[in-house]
Amino acid sequence: MADTDQQPQNFQLRYDETTAKYATQAVLNVTDDDVILNFASGLITENNSKQGILPIHTRIAMSHNNALRLAMLLNQALFQLSKKSPPSSATAKLPEIEIP
Repeated sequence: MADTDQQPQNFQLRYDETTAKYATQAVLNVTDDDVILNFASGLITENNSKQGILPIHTRIAMSHNNALRLAMLLNQALFQLSKKSPPSSATAKLPEIEIP
């Protein structure tokens, strides 16, 4: 019987592309075989038709199992972050302007 426990593997990250793209929007597509994440920087409006356009700059496809692992890692990281920083009770206030 094969051992199903995975042994930790040492590896080094190498960034072939060192630029990063900021995403404020994500579109999720799920098929029977994989999960596709589409990322965009934000919605733009075309002048002529006033049609909103979401220009996708990055697409990532992964298996269902890898998407589940990513979701678990994101949840864990966000949970740890929320434990470190207390909730902010500060409220924004507009500056007072004196009118002559």
